[in-house]
Amino acid sequence: MVHVTQQSSLRQWLKKLTYIHEEFANRGDEANVKKARQLLQKAANEEFAIAFCGHFSAGKSSIINALLGEPLLPSSPIPTSANLVKVKSGREYVRVFYKHEPPVEYAAPYDYEQIRAHCKNGDAIEAIEISRYTSLIPKGIVMMDTPGIDSTDDAHRLATESALHLADVVFYMMDYNHVQSELNFQFIKELTSYGKTLYLIVNQIDKHRDQELSFLQFRQTVYDAFRDWGVPVERMFFTSLKEQNHPYNEFNELVQCLQTLFHEKEERFMYGVEIAAKRLIDDHLAWLQHRDAEAEEAIHVRLAESQSHETEENVVCERLANMKNELQALEEACSEAEAQFRKELDDILEHAYIMPFETRELAKAYLESIQSDFKVGLFFTKSKTEQERTNRLRAFYENLKEKAISQMEWHLRELLVRFLKQHGLADARLIGECQQWTVAWKEEVLRNLVKKGAGLTGEYVLNYTHDVANELKKRYRDEAMRLFAILLSKWQEKTNEQRQHLLSEIEKETAKYKLIQQLNALKQKREQIYVQLLHVVETDESFPEIDEERIAALISETLPVKIEENDHKQPQVPSRNEKAETKHERAIGRHEQTGQKVQRAIEHLRKAAHFIDGIAGMNRLVHELTEKAKRLEHRTFTVALFGAFSAGKSSFANALMGERVLPSSPNPTTATINKIVPPTHECPHGTVIVQLKTSQQLLKDLQASLRYFHMKAETLEEALALSEKALQIEKVDAREKPHYSFIQSVVSGYVRMEQQLGRTLQIDLEQFEQYVADEATACFVEWIELHYDCALTRQGITIVDTPGADSINARHTGVAFEYIKNADAVLFVTYYNHAFSKADREFLIQLGRVKDTFTMDKMFFVVNAADLAHSHEELQTVLAYIEDQLARFGIRSPRLYALSSRFALDEKTGAKAESGYGILTESGIRQFEEDFTRFMMDELAEVAVAGAYAEMERAKMTLRDYIKEAEQSNEEKAAKLKTLASAQAMIQQLLPSLSIDHDLQALKQEISELVYYVKQRISFRLNDWFKEAFNPASLRDDGRDVTQALQNCLQELLHSVGFDLAQEMRATSLRIERFLISKVEEHFAELTNSIYRIHEGIPLSKMEQEPFMTMEFAIGLEHIDATRFKKALSLYKNAKSFFERDEKRLMKEEIEKQLQQPINEYVAEHEQRLFAFYKEEYEKAIARLSAFIEQQVDDYFAGLMTTLTERVDMERLRECENQLAHLLGERA
Repeated sequence: MVHVTQQSSLRQWLKKLTYIHEEFANRGDEANVKKARQLLQKAANEEFAIAFCGHFSAGKSSIINALLGEPLLPSSPIPTSANLVKVKSGREYVRVFYKHEPPVEYAAPYDYEQIRAHCKNGDAIEAIEISRYTSLIPKGIVMMDTPGIDSTDDAHRLATESALHLADVVFYMMDYNHVQSELNFQFIKELTSYGKTLYLIVNQIDKHRDQELSFLQFRQTVYDAFRDWGVPVERMFFTSLKEQNHPYNEFNELVQCLQTLFHEKEERFMYGVEIAAKRLIDDHLAWLQHRDAEAEEAIHVRLAESQSHETEENVVCERLANMKNELQALEEACSEAEAQFRKELDDILEHAYIMPFETRELAKAYLESIQSDFKVGLFFTKSKTEQERTNRLRAFYENLKEKAISQMEWHLRELLVRFLKQHGLADARLIGECQQWTVAWKEEVLRNLVKKGAGLTGEYVLNYTHDVANELKKRYRDEAMRLFAILLSKWQEKTNEQRQHLLSEIEKETAKYKLIQQLNALKQKREQIYVQLLHVVETDESFPEIDEERIAALISETLPVKIEENDHKQPQVPSRNEKAETKHERAIGRHEQTGQKVQRAIEHLRKAAHFIDGIAGMNRLVHELTEKAKRLEHRTFTVALFGAFSAGKSSFANALMGERVLPSSPNPTTATINKIVPPTHECPHGTVIVQLKTSQQLLKDLQASLRYFHMKAETLEEALALSEKALQIEKVDAREKPHYSFIQSVVSGYVRMEQQLGRTLQIDLEQFEQYVADEATACFVEWIELHYDCALTRQGITIVDTPGADSINARHTGVAFEYIKNADAVLFVTYYNHAFSKADREFLIQLGRVKDTFTMDKMFFVVNAADLAHSHEELQTVLAYIEDQLARFGIRSPRLYALSSRFALDEKTGAKAESGYGILTESGIRQFEEDFTRFMMDELAEVAVAGAYAEMERAKMTLRDYIKEAEQSNEEKAAKLKTLASAQAMIQQLLPSLSIDHDLQALKQEISELVYYVKQRISFRLNDWFKEAFNPASLRDDGRDVTQALQNCLQELLHSVGFDLAQEMRATSLRIERFLISKVEEHFAELTNSIYRIHEGIPLSKMEQEPFMTMEFAIGLEHIDATRFKKALSLYKNAKSFFERDEKRLMKEEIEKQLQQPINEYVAEHEQRLFAFYKEEYEKAIARLSAFIEQQVDDYFAGLMTTLTERVDMERLRECENQLAHLLGERA
């Protein structure tokens, strides 16, 4: 241990790390407390850590063993190092750190097998430290072996990620066959984002075969791939531990590189410590977020209960202020409304001009008529005078009334109606009252306003008209205010409701505001802690004094170390040989016997049909027996081949055929669907049929890829023009690269292939490889059929070699699902040295969706390249591991085979191996072919054969009934006829009355439940999709267009969700079909029982269920409006705060919230589609069942009645029955 007083810079770092440790401990972050202490001890001991990580089985442990010169660490094609293993030079010991017990130290000499067993025990053991006297590792250097990053065991992955904080330099290892996997690119980009010094190692290059691709070409494709993906590395090494003299082996250069790093230890050490400390602070922030998650979730639940998802404090604060302002405005509005109404009323009345000149003249004429000296005429002057006065008053009244209506009444009506509308009083009665409002007044008003004794002067006329106008205006004002009082009262009732509602909302909003303040307080506290800790790391400014004794205590070992003797024995891995022998025991010639059994069944069917031909009522049975014979004779089977690229699917297919026909390479080659089908007269052996895409299909593929470059084309010409433009883009990120390559291939080959689009070509084997493996040609191919004569195709078997499970081309998606559904057998191929990659696991998720809908187990699992095994024990361990992994997907007791396609092809072609086949003495293909042929020829054929003999048994039973009835007396026959007629009528009434209402209700409920769980599974996987889409490799502060990068991430997430929605719906459709098939079978059983109760003994055949039509499901969220995610994307400020603070979670939650409606709408739409579609399909199926049974019943009764009414050849009937019994006896 270095004395901290000797180096001030180191002492300062020890203080910083101790301070960080104490801060973590004070908050209870135990996991990061442990990491901080590990880093502190590493710094104090000046340990320079070099980590080896990467795919499991890439050779990490083997490389370290080679560097040490001894097989110290376990190595295997399956995940072995289940925990962190540290190797260093020094006193000889092995120290085992348990998760829940004190560490144990084993002193030298120790048992290598014991060490390897501990390395594999990831459940109980956390880390192992091995110290060796060796000159190969200088003092102060630590080599770390980590679990595989792509192990299916999450504990392995977490162990690797948690250990990387101690690494100063990382060597990322890949095996030869899986260099160009997306997982490599993503993990390496993540490593570089941490600031780690990174080297790449491509191991196991001894697997390379120059006849498939020159090594120089392969190496260049690897360089190009990492350059195109924008992955910066110090250097890349190509190595082989198996063939040390391999011409391209750079193992010695790797050793030299390590020596250089050893010498540069002092220069690199402090940088590594700072990087690790910052990573710990990031992890602590994540822990704080996790710690607060429960409290935040409780707050979010309370917010959700209040039907609020808003978490922006300023938004809620503004809304609360607006509500309070609205309440105040509402309270002020009442008095303001009355004042405003009065003002407008006064304005109307004040400006109402109801006494114009003509009206005043009429008033003057009236006043004149009431003067004492006013007389009209010479005779009868009194009556004439009164009449004139009345006329003048009437004229004045009518004119004034007209003016009052036009100048006041109309305007006041409008004022009253406007008040109603402005204040939301949509009351038809009130509006009608306002529209018809008027002020009633009579002529007496004018008469009563005349002052007695007033003379007819100009001044009085003006005074009088003024008095009249004021009186009328007063009346209109009073009446208007009376009605307004009613309106105001109504409005006050309404505003009181609004007021109460506002008060309630303000109370709720205040509660929300307080909750959001609590949320923000938690977030701000985390940010404060984060910034403060980061400040400690990045500056040398003072912080609370750290006690030197505390530093010393943390650096020293505090846990007691138990010293044990080495008496541990590694448990033996149970051998699968005995199990395999028992499971796959066979009798020689069984398949030949099956073939004979099928042939005999065909002969029996034809004989049976011949025997009963011509007998009344047996026509349908003759037809059924004949058709079953034809189907058995010409039966065909489809076998679908799946697996990730470089798993060896194509080479396995070659081994099955016994000839190298399909191309194989470590790079993705199967860019088309290749079908190997039996030859026909029209297409003899070696004929290749190529179906090229139509222009429309090519357009759809280009549209799908151009979408990643934010380009949209409506026509193929536009798509090609945009493709040229897309190829000019200089910087292409990881998710765009596959689509860039596809577009590049189309542009490269379009001129050559343009005239051939949509055509079906017939080519030979020499041209075949170009159409299969050359992407510039293959990208135009829809499918290829190779007519090939081999043992499998002679048995009617078609092999479909699918695109890789991890195919990068958009046109490959969805193909796998159809073949899983429709194939008679599914063969899944995985690679021995890399069993179950991420792509494999994704495929198994898809397989798991529908496996329960299979009527029988049709899956076979092949572990290819088993010749790479180092020992039989290792091979058995790998198979046991794969069996365990399959069980996690619900696939138990699988048909599992370890074999070598290369060896198998050599066996069949008579070639000799260049370098042997390792531990294998035979390829293993024979065992697979025996089991596979038994399944195809025995198990599948047995179902058809059983159906054939069931039909013959029905024919025999029918004949027996005919004979029984024919032997009766005439009286018995007459009585029987009546009984039969009644029974037939009852059955005929039974069939049309078949009700499916309850079934349709059950179907609706079944679909509802299924789609509910679809949403649950989508929600469950959303977090993983978000992490994959919004990852550090895609969002970096390196000058890129962040807005565009965010859109790209969003599009990837939406595509993942949308694609999985479609896949879930396809799986749901199969579950519904299984449900409906069971319902049809239930109805058949119920109808059979009902018919038997009416007439016992009718031999009914079971209807062969016709396959349901296949529904099409569009990828979900294709046309979603991206603007709905504007707020979510705005939460991104920069990469640092996004990944290190709370922004990532907030964005995910906001996106998840915005996705709820589109997902619900997609699911709801397809729930209705599923019900409508399968309702119709089920009705058809029930109708077919009813007609099928009715036909059998009618034929049966027709035969019986013929027997009872006509002369019957009894001898022939008995002979036919005996013949059928003999045929059935031969089968037994």
